[in-house]
Amino acid sequence: MSEKSTHAHMAVFAKIDHIAEALERLREFGIQEKDMSVISGYPISDEMLGRPMVWSNVPKIAMGGFIGAFIISIALNWGTPLLYPIHVGGQPLLPVPPTIILTFEISMLGLMLSTFLGVLWESLFPSYGPKIYHPDVSHGKIGLVFTCPDDQCAAIHKALTEAGAEWVRQMEAKPL
Repeated sequence: MSEKSTHAHMAVFAKIDHIAEALERLREFGIQEKDMSVISGYPISDEMLGRPMVWSNVPKIAMGGFIGAFIISIALNWGTPLLYPIHVGGQPLLPVPPTIILTFEISMLGLMLSTFLGVLWESLFPSYGPKIYHPDVSHGKIGLVFTCPDDQCAAIHKALTEAGAEWVRQMEAKPL
C-alpha cells in the first residue's frame, strides 16, 4: 500500500495568538506534532503555544559523563597509591583532602565535557542540509512549517488563512 504524497508548507503570522489557533486547527486535520514546527526570530516556549514539552537527553548524557569521570578519578586517586606505595614521613598513604579536591575537579571536567558533547549531539550540529525558511521570520513574523497530505492542502490553507495567517504556501527546502 502506498503512502499519500506530502509536501512542506509554511504559514506566516504576525501575532503569537494566531499561531496557537493555527496549531489547534492543524491538529483537527490530523497533522501530528512531529510534522509541525514553529520558527521565530525570538524564543517561544512550548507552553505558550499549548504544545507538549520536548524532553532532552542532555541531562542523562551529562550525568553519565559525571559518573564516568567520578569512577576514573577514584581509580586514579586511590588506585595509584595502592599500586605504588611510597611512605613519606608521617603522611598517610591515601590522603583524603587532596583526593576530595582532585575527585571534584575531574568529575566536573567529565560533566562539562559530556554536557557540551550532549548538546552538540542533540542539536545535530552542524546541519548542512536544506531548510525551510522565509526572510519575514527575521523581520518579526512567526513561521509555521508543516507537512500535510496533498488531498488536504487546499482545506488546510483556507483554515490557516481564517486563523490569521498573512500567507500560506507550499515551500521548497533550500540550503541557507
